[in-house]
Order: sequence, then C-alpha cells, then structure tokens
Amino acid sequence: MALQIDTSILMRVAEGDEVAFKVLFDTYRPNIYTTALRVTNNEWMAEDIVQDTFVKVWIHRQQIPAIANFETWLYVLSKNIALDIIKKKAHYKTYSQEEAKNALLRVYPEADYLTQDKDFKRLLDEAIERLPAKQKETYRLIREQYLKREEAAEILQVSPETVKSNLDQAMKSIRAYCTAHMNDIPLVLLLHFFLKHF
Repeated sequence: MALQIDTSILMRVAEGDEVAFKVLFDTYRPNIYTTALRVTNNEWMAEDIVQDTFVKVWIHRQQIPAIANFETWLYVLSKNIALDIIKKKAHYKTYSQEEAKNALLRVYPEADYLTQDKDFKRLLDEAIERLPAKQKETYRLIREQYLKREEAAEILQVSPETVKSNLDQAMKSIRAYCTAHMNDIPLVLLLHFFLKHF
C-alpha cells in the first residue's frame, strides 16, 4: 500500500473524529479500490469492498492505537472483505447489508435506523428524479434492473462506454445530492446507506 498517514490522524479517528476519518478515507480509498477492482473485475463490487472496509474501520476505531502497522492491518481487512464477498458472490449484497446494519445497530442502539433509512430512500428517489433523462434511464437499467453494461447499451442504442460514462455521472450526482442533504447523519451511517442503495 506504501502510504503514510500522520499518527495524530489515526489517534483522532480512534477518538471518533469524523473529519480525521474523512482524511483517512481519502488517503486510502484509491489503493483499496484499485486492488479490489483488480481482484473482482467489477466496479460496483469494488465500491462495496471499499465502503465495507471503512465501515469496519469506523466500528473498530477504538482498536487503532493498539495496531502496530495500520496500513498492513487495513490491507488485510480489505483483502478479507474482498474474499468474503467473492465467496458469497451470489448473495453478497444482502450479506454485506445485513452485517453492516447489525454492526451499526450495535454501535448506535439509539439510532432510529428505519426512519433514517426511509429518509435516505426518499432522498435517493429525489436525486434520481433530478438526473438528466439519459443518466436516469441508464441508472435504472443498471442499478435497479441489474442489466449488464452491454445489455443496457443495446436497449439505449449507445456504446457500452457511453453507458459507463452516463452511469458514472449519475452516481456522482446522486452521491453529491444525498451527501449535501444529509448533514446531520453520522458519516458511518451515510456510508452504510450508500452501501445498501448503490
């Protein structure tokens, strides 16, 4: 992984500092995503591995000061998550959602998870409705009807590269809209909702 992050950032994460956690996320996300993509050859599965990894980092943040080599620990954690997801590929989405949800409810027992999830779904619907027509149609075919890129391209009569570009833009817009309108929700819950709905 060959990245270095200031020890003070790790200590702040251990104390529950969400700003420091975002620094940690921004520092290590590219390498974890690239490795996950290389292993799975699936962009969305790679995103799930990244998000699952950082949800677990947050949940176990109090253990960070006792970890001798954080980068090695993070690499092993993401590798194990990737292997679990690959083994359970047929059911990986349901598995990771339930695991992450149960872990979150242990950490946030007072959180009204269902209400927040319902609110997030409403925001997600709003974000989708705001998309340009081609991006919206691409999103629905790929993310809601689970078509392959080539199948969506045939229906939309565009190239697979155009489908990828439209979906990337749609996902970026949806994430930006949801993030901008969920300022009060803890970062780890926000990550979980992205994991569940993307």
